[in-house]
Amino acid sequence: MGRFIDSAASRETSSELMEAILFAAGGDEARAEAIWENGANDAEMVCIVERVTRNGLFETTDFVWGAAGPNWA
Repeated sequence: MGRFIDSAASRETSSELMEAILFAAGGDEARAEAIWENGANDAEMVCIVERVTRNGLFETTDFVWGAAGPNWA
Protein backbone atom coordinates (compact mmCIF):
# COMPACT_ATOMS: atom_id res chain seq x y z
CA MET A 1 0.00 0.00 0.00
CA GLY A 2 0.99 3.58 -0.51
CA ARG A 3 1.71 6.16 2.15
CA PHE A 4 -1.73 7.71 1.75
CA ILE A 5 -3.61 4.47 2.49
CA ASP A 6 -1.16 3.58 5.25
CA SER A 7 -2.10 6.82 7.03
CA ALA A 8 -5.72 5.71 7.54
CA ALA A 9 -5.44 4.93 11.26
CA SER A 10 -3.73 8.21 12.13
CA ARG A 11 -6.44 10.08 10.18
CA GLU A 12 -9.22 8.10 11.86
CA THR A 13 -10.46 7.12 8.41
CA SER A 14 -11.44 3.69 7.14
CA SER A 15 -8.72 2.14 5.00
CA GLU A 16 -11.39 1.19 2.44
CA LEU A 17 -12.37 4.83 2.20
CA MET A 18 -8.75 5.90 1.86
CA GLU A 19 -8.39 3.44 -1.03
CA ALA A 20 -11.54 4.83 -2.66
CA ILE A 21 -10.25 8.40 -2.31
CA LEU A 22 -6.94 7.41 -3.89
CA PHE A 23 -8.84 5.64 -6.68
CA ALA A 24 -10.94 8.78 -7.32
CA ALA A 25 -7.70 10.77 -7.43
CA GLY A 26 -6.41 8.54 -10.22
CA GLY A 27 -3.70 7.11 -7.98
CA ASP A 28 -2.18 10.56 -7.39
CA GLU A 29 -1.37 10.71 -3.67
CA ALA A 30 -1.06 14.52 -3.70
CA ARG A 31 -4.56 14.82 -5.22
CA ALA A 32 -5.88 12.21 -2.75
CA GLU A 33 -4.43 14.27 0.10
CA ALA A 34 -6.22 17.36 -1.23
CA ILE A 35 -9.51 15.46 -1.49
CA TRP A 36 -9.14 14.16 2.07
CA GLU A 37 -8.34 17.62 3.44
CA ASN A 38 -10.70 19.79 1.35
CA GLY A 39 -13.45 17.41 0.27
CA ALA A 40 -14.26 15.94 -3.10
CA ASN A 41 -15.95 17.57 -6.06
CA ASP A 42 -19.24 16.01 -7.19
CA ALA A 43 -17.67 13.57 -9.68
CA GLU A 44 -15.02 12.47 -7.19
CA MET A 45 -17.63 11.96 -4.47
CA VAL A 46 -19.75 9.77 -6.75
CA CYS A 47 -16.65 7.74 -7.57
CA ILE A 48 -15.69 7.43 -3.89
CA VAL A 49 -19.19 6.39 -2.83
CA GLU A 50 -19.50 3.82 -5.62
CA ARG A 51 -16.07 2.39 -4.87
CA VAL A 52 -16.32 2.20 -1.07
CA THR A 53 -19.89 0.85 -1.03
CA ARG A 54 -19.19 -1.53 -3.90
CA ASN A 55 -22.10 0.00 -5.79
CA GLY A 56 -24.51 -0.19 -2.89
CA LEU A 57 -23.53 -3.46 -1.21
CA PHE A 58 -22.51 -1.49 1.89
CA GLU A 59 -23.83 1.71 3.47
CA THR A 60 -21.69 4.86 3.43
CA THR A 61 -22.11 4.94 7.21
CA ASP A 62 -20.14 1.69 7.45
CA PHE A 63 -17.03 3.81 6.78
CA VAL A 64 -15.57 6.82 8.61
CA TRP A 65 -13.76 9.89 7.28
CA GLY A 66 -11.83 11.76 9.97
CA ALA A 67 -13.82 14.25 12.02
CA ALA A 68 -16.93 13.70 9.88
CA GLY A 69 -17.01 10.11 11.08
CA PRO A 70 -19.73 8.10 9.36
CA ASN A 71 -21.55 11.27 8.19
CA TRP A 72 -19.12 12.10 5.38
CA ALA A 73 -21.33 11.38 2.36
